[in-house]
Formats: sequence, C-alpha cells, structure tokens
Amino acid sequence: MLRSSRNRNHRGRPQLGTLPHFSHELLSRFTLGLTLVSLAIFPLVQISPGPVKASNPTFSATIANYAFLPQHINVTTGTQVVWTNNDGTQHTVTSTNMTQGGGALINSGPLNQGQTFSYTFYNHGFYPYLCGFHSYMTGWVNVTGSDVQPPLSPALTPAAYTPYIIGGIIAGAVVIVSLALFLRRRTRKAKSTSPLGPA
Repeated sequence: MLRSSRNRNHRGRPQLGTLPHFSHELLSRFTLGLTLVSLAIFPLVQISPGPVKASNPTFSATIANYAFLPQHINVTTGTQVVWTNNDGTQHTVTSTNMTQGGGALINSGPLNQGQTFSYTFYNHGFYPYLCGFHSYMTGWVNVTGSDVQPPLSPALTPAAYTPYIIGGIIAGAVVIVSLALFLRRRTRKAKSTSPLGPA
C-alpha cells in the first residue's frame, strides 16, 4: 500500500536512476555529429575554388630600333598587352590619356633592355601612347567590345575569410562543450536534490 501511494505521488517524475528526456547519450551523439560535420565542411571551404578568373588573351609587342612594333594595336576588352624592350637604351610606354589625378593612365616607367611591361585593357576606347624619353616614338591601342570588370583584389577573395571561418568553428565547439557541461551539471544536481535521494 505504501509503495503504491509513493508511486502515485511521484507520477510524471523520472524514476530513480533514469536520465531526463535529453539524455547524455543523445547529447554525446549530437556533439559528435556536429563535430564530424564541422570537420567535413572545413576542408571543403578551404579547398573550394573561388571565382575563377577568366584567362585573358595576351598580345605581345616589342620596342626595337626606337619604334613600337607593331605601332598600332587592335584588341578586345580584357586583353593584356605586353611590351618588351629589345633596344639597348631605356624606353617607356606612357599614354597620353590622363587619370583624374592628372597622371598618365598607362605608365611603365623606364624599361631597360629585356624588361617587359604589361597592361590589361578592361575598358573600350582609344589609347595613344609614346616613349617618355623619345617623344617621336608613338603608337596606339584601340580597344573594342563591352567593358569588363577587373578581377577582385586579394583582400576580397575567399582566402581572406579563412580566419573568420576558423573562429566560427572554434566558437561553435565552445558553445557545444559549454552546453554539454551545463546539462550534465544540471542532471547531477537534479539527482542529488531528488526526494528519493541519489541512486
């Protein structure tokens, strides 16, 4: 009789030695699963390729016998023009187009024999240029086609976000461990304060 009334009084409470609904085993499985998912995703984030830069066509030009060869270049937007100085004296590739700041839009600086200078034309237009040392050396690049966007700077590439990804994974692991410890402590406290006493 005493036993049945005792069971009636504790109806709905966990019986002695049982765990709450959110058990340690379930918590362990959840933590393990989340950890495995994090470990699986992290390498994929690291090795997944970012936006692929289209391979720009290249046009080669030379500087020889105090002349730009060819003197007139016709290309489409996105083309990289590479000038190579084959003369024994210094030359420059300096455009007469100016930037808003007043400087030359294209300016190679002094090129010694064997040195190269490249410039990628992302915007259509007409680009006359000359040698800063020998003003009679002239040429132009005529660029046709739709303007194209320059590639992202390295600061904006996915690799720049790697520290934040690592930090997020570490923070997630800390939260999971903290939650596990909190629930474990709470379960032990509930057992020790149970009217039935510890198992």
